[in-house]
Amino acid sequence: MEYIGEHLLPGFIGRLSVSTAFVSALVAMVAYYLNDRTQNAGYRKIARYSFGLHSLATLGIVLSLFYLLLNHYFEYDYVWKHSSLNLEPRFVFSAFWEGQEGSFILWLFWNAVLGLILMFKAKDWENHSMMVFSAVQAFIASMVLGVYPLGLKIGSSPFVLMRETAENIGLPWTQLANYLERFPAFMDGTGLNPLLQNYWMTIHPPTLFLGFASTLVPFALAMAALIKGDFKSWVKPALPWAFFSVGILGLGILMGGAWAYEALSFGGFWAWDPVENSSLVPWIVMAGAAHLLLIYRNKRAGLSAAFIMSLLSFILILYSTFLTRSGILGDSSVHSFVDLGLSGQLLIYLLFFSVLALGLFLWRYKKIPKSKSDDDLSSREFWMFIGSLILFISAFQIIFSTSLPVINKLIGPEGLIPILSENKAPHLDPIAHYHSWQLPFALVIAILMAIGQFLRYGKTASKVFWRGISISLILSIALASYTAQVYYLWSEPLYLALLYSGIFAVFSNLWYWLISGKANWSFAGSSVAHIGFALILVGALISNGRKQVISRSQVFTENQAANENIQMLQGDSLKLGPYTGVYEGVEMEGQKQFYKVSYFNNPGDSEPLFQLRPFLQFSDQMGPNPNPDTKHYWNYDIYTHITYSSELEVASPDGFGNEAEVSLGQGDTAIYEGHFVVLDSTLANFVGNEERQEILAGKLTAHLRLINPMGTEFPIQPAFVVENDFKEFRDTVLAMQGFKFRFEDVDPDKNEIQIRAWTKVDPIEKPYIVQKAIVFPMINILWIGSILMVIGSFIAVWQRVKRS
Repeated sequence: MEYIGEHLLPGFIGRLSVSTAFVSALVAMVAYYLNDRTQNAGYRKIARYSFGLHSLATLGIVLSLFYLLLNHYFEYDYVWKHSSLNLEPRFVFSAFWEGQEGSFILWLFWNAVLGLILMFKAKDWENHSMMVFSAVQAFIASMVLGVYPLGLKIGSSPFVLMRETAENIGLPWTQLANYLERFPAFMDGTGLNPLLQNYWMTIHPPTLFLGFASTLVPFALAMAALIKGDFKSWVKPALPWAFFSVGILGLGILMGGAWAYEALSFGGFWAWDPVENSSLVPWIVMAGAAHLLLIYRNKRAGLSAAFIMSLLSFILILYSTFLTRSGILGDSSVHSFVDLGLSGQLLIYLLFFSVLALGLFLWRYKKIPKSKSDDDLSSREFWMFIGSLILFISAFQIIFSTSLPVINKLIGPEGLIPILSENKAPHLDPIAHYHSWQLPFALVIAILMAIGQFLRYGKTASKVFWRGISISLILSIALASYTAQVYYLWSEPLYLALLYSGIFAVFSNLWYWLISGKANWSFAGSSVAHIGFALILVGALISNGRKQVISRSQVFTENQAANENIQMLQGDSLKLGPYTGVYEGVEMEGQKQFYKVSYFNNPGDSEPLFQLRPFLQFSDQMGPNPNPDTKHYWNYDIYTHITYSSELEVASPDGFGNEAEVSLGQGDTAIYEGHFVVLDSTLANFVGNEERQEILAGKLTAHLRLINPMGTEFPIQPAFVVENDFKEFRDTVLAMQGFKFRFEDVDPDKNEIQIRAWTKVDPIEKPYIVQKAIVFPMINILWIGSILMVIGSFIAVWQRVKRS
């Protein structure tokens, strides 16, 4: 059958590109292996051409999918699920990587880019490192193959037509050549998740996935060193890549925090969500690996630890991929992808490289050079190693707590090896749980960043050390004491200690660069990065530890906690911290409802100081989604979002609202608004043409009873009428009781009917909103620190590339 309106060529090109990318990656891997075994230069030539073809094919995949999205070819399942006609063009990027398939393609693309750079720059390391690179690319390409050899699913393709998906094959509409023209559902897509319709989501995912891809380079070089048995010289080419990974992955994570702060309504930038954690942990481990590589470069110590941390960072990327895409997290994360049936393939991917890398490391462990003497307690390398160890322990705690669903699957009462008598329950307050562990780790790291610059490799004279840190120590004590007084931190010993150590780290690194380093850029990388990270700690401590909810209310409203959410009637003045707030009204712009709230310095002022417009964004997928609006000052932010609005209490033209639906079989009982609804029977009347054996009209009547709390019964007989292909609902209205009932549909498979009910809604005398408003003090310190940390990391990369 030739279908009308389908655009098959771009989908064919996309599928062909995926197959080419997969096969050429395998060929490159095998050719690099044969070149290593035979030293035949012809195999290296084949390998390079194959990886080049793989990269071109990957570009073809990217362009094909963008072409489908930009042209709104909704006959393709991926396009239909992730875009729509009213999607702004700038958010097509977000639609590209919203789904699993698109994000795999993004990862594949960045790996190809970095692989090409490594192929031409690796020199003696090309063979073995590119063999690893090509193997990884083959695995990722397989995730978007979408083939079923011998009934086994390998990958999920974004180039599958709607009529070819497993859930649609065999449905009647797939037999219609003009299904795209006949059914309105195929004329537009379901649309992009409204939470992703934010400019941060056009740049955060590609930056984050570039960070994921960057961890592969140190991994591949470490694997190459273990394969070759050359355990030392890989450190030099790996160092700049490790710091590049720290910088770019850190930037991607911080962009995610900025998106959460601007687009989500939990009130902050970090919620210790499992998906957030699974990107943070590889970054922490890579930061430790980079510093261990520095130790070996300068003192020929800590090489085994550098190997294990470099390998683990990429393995943890694979593990986070399994966590977020296998469906094992269930409802424990708002970020995780829907399971596409790829969990087995993801597990093979994870186990293959984990077993290969760790097995190779253990096999070579005895041959890896060890330090011939113990490090002096006053040496820089000793405390850098301690810092890397603290980072590893910190990462382990985060990934262990995040992996509770995995632990339950493995050793829970219904797991593979049922050891535990009951499942490990998720933490009721994850933020408090993680803070209780991570704040002490952060405290130690801040102290080590403060003193580390003034320690020397080998041994440090105590007079030199104390002379170096004395000025910065005095300055930090003075500023930290003043800050603690302003933000009332004296009652929190751990907060106070972290504040002192964070400010100490800022002053000591600044002093080291300006005085000891004479403001030389060759000293700037580590100092700027350390200052940035210390400012992140201080900014997070003050902004979160001393945030103030100014939307205080003593009235408890439904589903809203007292003292945090305040009801604001339109036109009324209410006290919001130091301001007087007035809800001015609502404005509709497309799918967004903007709620205007003016903030005045004093009651009765004619002009507001500022106005905020938090909004609700509507979608068929997720209903109303609150999006915050924030007023930024240099020393604090006022962050607001809508938790409820009277605009959501939409009533039908006859004044009924609070819609509910229930399925009932004969004799079943449901509870609605404190009343019992009982289905006694259904009555069917049909009129047909006996000669043609067809039904011309039919009426189904549901005989129900409504029983109030006093036991009084009221008959209900809504009807469902079909005549000449038209449906008509004949509702039953109980005016005195304030109810309306409709016979909505029939489910013959379950022998049930669907009943829809409404209650009479009193007209709203005055529109209102329920709003939450939070003041985050000194949060700009955190954002400034984020920028400085990334800049410092890239300066470190530039310094090491320049030296090499």
